[in-house]
Amino acid sequence: MRKLGPFDVCEVGLGCMNLSHAYGVPPSIEVGKTMLAKALNLGIDHFDSAALYGFGRNEELVGPFLKPHRNKLVLVSKCGMRGENGVRSIDTSPARLREDIENSLRRLHTDVIDLYYLYGFNPTVADAFKKALEFPRPDRHSSD
Repeated sequence: MRKLGPFDVCEVGLGCMNLSHAYGVPPSIEVGKTMLAKALNLGIDHFDSAALYGFGRNEELVGPFLKPHRNKLVLVSKCGMRGENGVRSIDTSPARLREDIENSLRRLHTDVIDLYYLYGFNPTVADAFKKALEFPRPDRHSSD
């Protein structure tokens, strides 16, 4: 086991980016689900997604699939970078960060994102980032 922030996770996690975009043609949704199931069966308990991956499609695949296992894993996502009309842009304004997290929570079918990274961090937005993430904190993420 290794420490990842406050979490103890296995040494290998699954970066889910290639399930929806990046290096070549992404696999079909069924192949993606097979890969996620294989990772779970191998004991992987740390899954890394992002709103930018596939312009939301990655979270839409990963979240519902992992939902039944949610209380046994660490879920990571990222915010602050957008893809609109095929163009990537960084926007770390408080309103955009709040919108990003609300959309990620919905797509990931969860009420908690365990680790939430910010693309293009700018020290002047640190307080805005904290404020954008002010959500009621449940005792532990639910699997409902």
